[in-house]
Amino acid sequence: MNSATLNSETGVSLAQAAEALGSTPLNVLMHIKRGLLVGREQAGGWLVDPVSLEALLRRRHGGELPVVCKSGCGKKAGGCGSCA
Repeated sequence: MNSATLNSETGVSLAQAAEALGSTPLNVLMHIKRGLLVGREQAGGWLVDPVSLEALLRRRHGGELPVVCKSGCGKKAGGCGSCA
């Protein structure tokens, strides 16, 4: 990630965070709900704290977290096809 993507003053959009995680915006919201990411609602949308995103990526690359299913279903197989 570059510094233009991770702007500490404005935050990271759900779409940018999803791209960085190889996931979906909905799954990023679930990460916020689970406390894996810090986010805030602003102007009708959500922004992800770039420091928490970088920390999550470091933990994942360090083997501390599994790669999350794109759909967030956790089943790793099934109907949506994002696990294939």
